[in-house]
Amino acid sequence: MLLDVPSLDLFAGARVVITGPSGSGKSLLLSTLTGRWAPGLRFEGERHATSPRIGFVPQRGLDALHPLIPLGRQLQRVSAASVERVGQTLDAVGLSDPAMRRRRPAELSGGQAQRAAVALAALTDAPLILADEPTSALDHESRDLMLTLLAEVITAAQTLVVATHDSVVAEAIATRHLTVAHGTVTEVPVQIR
Repeated sequence: MLLDVPSLDLFAGARVVITGPSGSGKSLLLSTLTGRWAPGLRFEGERHATSPRIGFVPQRGLDALHPLIPLGRQLQRVSAASVERVGQTLDAVGLSDPAMRRRRPAELSGGQAQRAAVALAALTDAPLILADEPTSALDHESRDLMLTLLAEVITAAQTLVVATHDSVVAEAIATRHLTVAHGTVTEVPVQIR
């Protein structure tokens, strides 16, 4: 058994942080939440999902984007959002330069691509947003900006689940804190701030 999740309920508006050492199963837990597993893995138990859509922010923003399609056009096509809404969302994540919308994701810096991935997740209007180490490749200043962006563009009605190694991220976001160790998921009490 790679991962044992005795029970896990996610409710609207929750900010859930998953921590644990590398290889402990954090990404596998995110895969379980999506209902998609790598070939060869088998799921046992019950999984009930009421969310028709799930937004996802990967470790590398470029992994969420086609590298050659201009950013604004790509976000509009994928999300079916209006040009105006795409522009407002890009403004909200700090990509307000109109020239940025015409750039291909392959032309963006790592931090810009990560912000574009957050914009894409927000534009999906998915009730559940998953983020797998969204700040791992960012310096402290960019990490703090990413935390602010997540707080601003993910609405109070959406559930946000973030897998991270960064204790600053966990403390800044968590209304619930799960740890994964040796393939077992446990809940840790969250300090009220």
